[in-house]
Order: sequence, then structure tokens, then C-alpha cells
Amino acid sequence: MRKIILDVDTGTDDAIAIMAAVRASQLELTALCSVHGNAAVEHTTKNTLNAAYAAGGGTIPVYPGAADPMVKNLIPSRANPVEEPILSGTTEINGVVVSINPDLLPLKESPYPPQEKPAALFYVEELRSREEKVTIVATGAMTNLGLALRLDPRITEKIEEIVIMGGGVQKTNITAAAEANFFKDPEAAAIVLDSGVPITICTLDGTHSCGLTEEHEKRLRGVGTLPAIFTANDVRVRRESYSRLQPLEREGTAPIHDALCIAYLIDPAVATRTVTAACKVDCSDGISEGRLQVDGRHFREGAEVHLILEADPDKLCDILVDTFLEEG
Repeated sequence: MRKIILDVDTGTDDAIAIMAAVRASQLELTALCSVHGNAAVEHTTKNTLNAAYAAGGGTIPVYPGAADPMVKNLIPSRANPVEEPILSGTTEINGVVVSINPDLLPLKESPYPPQEKPAALFYVEELRSREEKVTIVATGAMTNLGLALRLDPRITEKIEEIVIMGGGVQKTNITAAAEANFFKDPEAAAIVLDSGVPITICTLDGTHSCGLTEEHEKRLRGVGTLPAIFTANDVRVRRESYSRLQPLEREGTAPIHDALCIAYLIDPAVATRTVTAACKVDCSDGISEGRLQVDGRHFREGAEVHLILEADPDKLCDILVDTFLEEG
């Protein structure tokens, strides 16, 4: 059984990833770390606690993480917020205004408190002391990991793999050049990619390619468990929101971005097109800030990274259905 740590900026798709990781018999979720991103870190921490609790993992420790990027907000021209009409947008369904990523998710409050130790310090202490390696799954800004790797680069010896939801090759969202998780802390993303650890990136290209449909929503709702119904509701909201605010090539679909990372760890066959490429992150103050730069040259520069570019939506739904049928 693969042991994992999830590093999340818990909005709805992070919550689905958390629930799947808690329920999956193939994985052992040993800890959760929250970070800024979809909402302020106090909200993402609470959402993380509540999502784990909803899936039966309330006792899994949650370590509050960084409230801001490493250096980005120190530079006024980079600190200006970028409007995110689809990432934080609202839509009206049956007269009710709903949001893809509200500050607080509609989940029962966990009775368990967060840990006192900050996430970056947890990484350093935990990875220094571990006897066996662990996989880290990062589905938000990578500030916690970037800080930890700067504190002690030797912790990479205890990391089996880092699986990231972020970046885009042909697809971007927060700007014309960048995907949101990389854009929100480019320096941290660059540190992680250059760490020497084996890295798999579930790109925006991959998550858009396996967006779920109304039929997938019906299958998930039919499972009847709380995580499955939460996921079905999110598929509904996302299909409506993307259709109205950011129409996709595959009409009527809902990318559940972060869930692909967990599905990939459960069954790598969900990824149908992958490449290994030399990658860097643009940390400049300009129009390409936060861009995942893929070097396709023969004499290429950058970390060799495994990129998921396409995935199977039916397989993703199968994995989520099977996982949410399992006892929590």
C-alpha cells in the first residue's frame, strides 16, 4: 500500500481528492497539509478537516500551511490579484446561486482540531525521521513544499514521488500563459520541479480531457455515499459553471482537476497520453509568469518530468465510483 501525504488548498475538487484518498484501499493517507489558494488558509484548513471527516478520516492529522507565497507578494506588480471568473465564479441553478469554490464547503464540521505545527516544519521533521519513503500529492500552490525544501534539501531522500495537479502545455486558466497553482507561487513550483525527486504532473490539458458528464454525475449519485453525492453535486455545479463562464472544447463536461492525481495513484491506466519532458517554471515578472515551460529540444534544459496530457473520463468515473463504494 502506497503511503501518501496530501498538500491541498481545499476547494471542491481538493475535497473530492481527499475523500478518495481516505477511502482508497490502495492508499494510506498519513497526513494532510493545507495551503493558500482557492481560499485563505484558515478556510482551506477547515475545509480539509471537514472533507477528511466526511469520508471517515477525521483522525488523520491536518497541518496548517503557508498563508502566502514565498516571495511573489513582496513585489507590488506581482501581488495584484488576478480575476478568476471560472475558478471562483458563481452560477444559478434552480434559483440557487452556487459557487465552484466557496470559502467554506457545505460539509459537516469536523470535531477534530488542526495540528499546531506548521506544514513546512512538519515536512522537515516527518521526512527526516521516516524509515520508508512517502509520496506527496500537491494540488494547490506548492509553498509548503518549497519552504521545506529550502529548510532541508535532504528530505528528498524520503520522497518516493511528487504528484502535482498544475501547469498546462496547451491549456491555461488564470492567465493566458499560466495555470493557477503554478501562478500563485512560481518560485515554490520551480524549487519542487528542480528537487531531483521523480515528478508526475497532472496538467490542465489532462484534467480538461477527462471532464465528467451528466451520465457520470448520475452514476456517482447512484452510489449514495456522502463522498459520492458531494462529487455528483460538484460535477453538476461545474458543468453549469464552465458552460456559462468558460466553455470547454468538450461541451457539458466538468473537470474535477485534483481527483485525477488520486485516480492516477490508484490506477495509472487512467492516463492515456503521457510524455516525459524537460520542464521549468517562469518566475519572471511579466506576461509569462507562472508558465510551465516545456523544452522539446534534443539538447534540452530543465528537470525531466512525467506529464499527463490526456486521461480517460470513463475510467476516472469508474475509479471514483469503486472508491466511494468502499467502507470509510
